[in-house]
Amino acid sequence: MNNLYYKPSGKVNPISILYLLLAICIAVPILAFIYTYAILYIPLIYLNFLCVAGIAFGLGFVANFVIGLGKVRNVMIAAIFGLLVGIVGLYVSWIIWLAYHFEAEYMTFVTDVEGLKNAIGFANEQGTWGIGRSGGMVDGVMLSIVWAIEAIVMIGFPVFFAFSKAGEPFIENDDNWAEVTAIGPFELALNYTILKQQLEARKYEELLALQPAENAGQGSHTILSLYHGENRNQSKEFYLTITNMMEKLDKDGKLDFDEKVIINFINISKEAGQQLLTKIASDAAVVEN
Repeated sequence: MNNLYYKPSGKVNPISILYLLLAICIAVPILAFIYTYAILYIPLIYLNFLCVAGIAFGLGFVANFVIGLGKVRNVMIAAIFGLLVGIVGLYVSWIIWLAYHFEAEYMTFVTDVEGLKNAIGFANEQGTWGIGRSGGMVDGVMLSIVWAIEAIVMIGFPVFFAFSKAGEPFIENDDNWAEVTAIGPFELALNYTILKQQLEARKYEELLALQPAENAGQGSHTILSLYHGENRNQSKEFYLTITNMMEKLDKDGKLDFDEKVIINFINISKEAGQQLLTKIASDAAVVEN
């Protein structure tokens, strides 16, 4: 099964280090500043959790952007990049937050790590916010749990985003990330085990036999994501991801879908890739991403 699925080359463009430094020196502090003052001035603690989600996605976007722009195809190095983005974001946020509460200069905590630890410990003992009008201050173990969740989210998201980006198909001959064309919707691929076996045997009859979905995909259906070179008509390298979109109703009774990736980044022949772009595309909508 060698070369059946895309495997990152492990290469790292040296300039990506410069992009990382710029990100953690400019973009990350700006995000941390906005996030910290948002939670300081928004009185509703429940909205603060939305702020945590916002900074997590923001840091994740920065990490994803650095990996993409730097053309990092090494998932472990990418994860380290994401880890640094998350740690710096969390650290800067702590500095701003503590400087506000203790009416100190930012540099006080930047240069004094021990003082930073002591200030965090003191804030934990005293508590800095409460839930509701009579809920009392949150401190001690409960506050530590909240801080731990915040840290996990702020660090975990950029690591995940960076790791995922580095694992996406990269066309080495083009020295660029693969373009992706979404093809579909098709009738739901129910026999995806057989479909997978055929594709791994480099047989494409089952794939090419997929029929356009009825009602423009308003029910459960299958989407093909075809990864290829910049000029798809001349691309010699193709990877395919197949996703089943399972219909469901949301809490308001509206149609929604659960995505289930059944095959991810499998290598297919040039001929099969071109057939997907020509023969099948004539019967189904093709959407550029």
